[in-house]
Amino acid sequence: MSEASGDRNEAPIADWPPEDPVEALRTFLIDRYADHPESDVLRERIEEHLPDLWRAFTEVYGDDRESVTWLLEAVDAAVETFDARPERLRSLDRSREGVEDWFQRPEEVGYMCYVDLFAGDLQGVREKIPYLKELGVTYLHLMPLLEPREGQNDGGYAVTDYRAVDPDLGTMDDLRELAADLQEEDIHLALDFVMNHTAREHEWAQAAMDGDERFEDFYLTFEDRERPDQYEQTLPEVFPDFAPGNFTYVEELQQWVWTSFYDFQWDLDYSNPDVFVQMFREMAFLANVGTDVLRLDAVPFLWKELGTDCRNLDEAHWILRAYRALMRIAAPGVLFKAEAIVTPEETIRYLGTGGHEGEECDIAYNAPLMAHLWHALASENTQLLEQALESLPATPEGASWLNYVRCHDDIGWGLDDEDVRAVGQDPTSTRKFCSDFYAGDHPDSYAEGYRFQEEATGVARTSGTAAALTGLQKARVEGDPEDVDAAIQRYLLMHQAAFVMQGMPLLYSGDELAQLNDFSYLNNPIKAEDNRWVHRSPMDWDAAERRTLEGSVEQRVFDGIKRLSNARAGREALHHRGEEVVHDVSDDAVFVVERARDGERLLALSNFSGESRAVAFGELPDGWDAGSYREVLRDESAFYPDGRILLEPYGYRWLEPADATPGEAVTTRVEIDVEAEYGEEVFLTGNHEALGNWDVEQAVALSGEDYPTWRGEFELPAGTYVEFEWLKKSEGEPVEWSGHRYVTKAGWDTAWLLE
Repeated sequence: MSEASGDRNEAPIADWPPEDPVEALRTFLIDRYADHPESDVLRERIEEHLPDLWRAFTEVYGDDRESVTWLLEAVDAAVETFDARPERLRSLDRSREGVEDWFQRPEEVGYMCYVDLFAGDLQGVREKIPYLKELGVTYLHLMPLLEPREGQNDGGYAVTDYRAVDPDLGTMDDLRELAADLQEEDIHLALDFVMNHTAREHEWAQAAMDGDERFEDFYLTFEDRERPDQYEQTLPEVFPDFAPGNFTYVEELQQWVWTSFYDFQWDLDYSNPDVFVQMFREMAFLANVGTDVLRLDAVPFLWKELGTDCRNLDEAHWILRAYRALMRIAAPGVLFKAEAIVTPEETIRYLGTGGHEGEECDIAYNAPLMAHLWHALASENTQLLEQALESLPATPEGASWLNYVRCHDDIGWGLDDEDVRAVGQDPTSTRKFCSDFYAGDHPDSYAEGYRFQEEATGVARTSGTAAALTGLQKARVEGDPEDVDAAIQRYLLMHQAAFVMQGMPLLYSGDELAQLNDFSYLNNPIKAEDNRWVHRSPMDWDAAERRTLEGSVEQRVFDGIKRLSNARAGREALHHRGEEVVHDVSDDAVFVVERARDGERLLALSNFSGESRAVAFGELPDGWDAGSYREVLRDESAFYPDGRILLEPYGYRWLEPADATPGEAVTTRVEIDVEAEYGEEVFLTGNHEALGNWDVEQAVALSGEDYPTWRGEFELPAGTYVEFEWLKKSEGEPVEWSGHRYVTKAGWDTAWLLE
């Protein structure tokens, strides 16, 4: 028991446990806080959350008298947090209580960054709030900013003090001021809380090395290698290349310490209830600084059990449920986000499934979607993506995904073996294909990523910016405009998928500008061995200035992503609680998802192929075959007279039903290169009366004044997509057809090859 415990937290009745321990505790706690200035609020919260707290806590720590004293100390810590909570934050709690979907609304858009790389320090972030607002950001995740150990610190995840900011970034008061500014602008602040371990320089670890028995029990330590060796038989390694093994011998302790990550990160022993209570006090402190979301780092690792891989064990989930109940008593406006980059079926458990809905984390990274999107892009096949989404359990109504294309971490190829086999593939070969493709080691690859932590099978995780992995980096360096165009399409294709799926889209800093790989990390001995720093680029504010330069890559990408943000705002079909149905179509390169809520519907079609695709109306879900639509991202009507939706290479459409007819005719121009013999003329014929309805006699003549480029124009009703072919005539008779079709839309002066 900690020094803070005493008679005050003894079991509330002598004969413990009673027949109904929850009722006994409820009565005891209500009486304890009867004279509290806000006793009514506390009573309501305790009555609501005590049952969940009791069940979760006792599943881990038992229900005997000693366990109850620890539970009561945890409740005291929650009430102390409530008392210390600034009125601004209490007001926020009140406004969010009873509004269960406040973080699930369609206008929510996330952004994550390192403070120093983005803006230098916390004051710099305050100055960049207008930039974030311009992009439509409503959620800002600032990467680890608490005081880290000096030197190598795993990117800030080796914390020496949970109540101090890294002095290079500012002070805790600076963080409070930033949190207040963000709240004023309706931007939610997310901060990292490193749960699994502390730095060996943390005061608890230092006390342990000084012989303090209480703090020795905060960590998992062993006098010899017998037990560690037993554990190692089933334990995977996180960083086998540069931090092999899971245990480190510490001379000061003369013991082996459990170190899942690096030797300077000591795993906490959550079987000790003292650790549970003290870590709650640390996270509660951050809640009162003004964070809206606590990103709980490395939660799959919290519990250790011999003979297992010590990942995702039931006790880890019970610990999270107990913390959530406590936080709902102390600060119900604060959310938990699970950092659990594991298999799809394990990931969703952290959102509360199997009867635990609403009891665990509120948000989780949608790593399954991210990995499968990258696989779909490389393979130009969406079968595995569809299979994975179909097999994933439904997301709890009160929780939400964070959908992302890239983040600060590597891409782990967490493809479920059964899903891979279900589409007729071998799991290891499929993962190796992804590793090879994005490292540029596949003949069809355009990517310039890097292998991270390669396994003996040849499977490796992947590092690299989104621009590098989609081929935009290579295209920009080589300077081919057509390759740049194609890469931008791929780039935006991936992002629109993250924006249209159920959850909140999350952008990694610089991706809104398509920043390239950054190799400056190689000059830093602390970072040089970890190639993940290649995609943790410093924000290029000169590139940000180019977002207003018409035609620049930065302008095209920034505006493309901003268009996605704008399209989400207020669109109920994209609310997280809206229905999401993936529809299978005959073309495996095309991904189709329908979103619906409160009578609003949206259909998104995505072409993951480098060739054009067409989806017949008959393959679309019921009610989508009228042929008249609103193109959400272009904010214009769309009509398809040939009975199929047309998609350019890597093209995508967000469609809404529209009861409309084509608008007034607009001039549409076409230019096409065709070699012709002397005396031959080139014409266009297509599936609209403006193009002769495939009647060669009514074909539109083109001008060969700039031969071999032929140009022509015709009047086409606004919003209409048409398919056409060219044909050559000699002396008025057709002599050759193009043999493939093209597509254009009314008012355009470009066309793309369809088939």
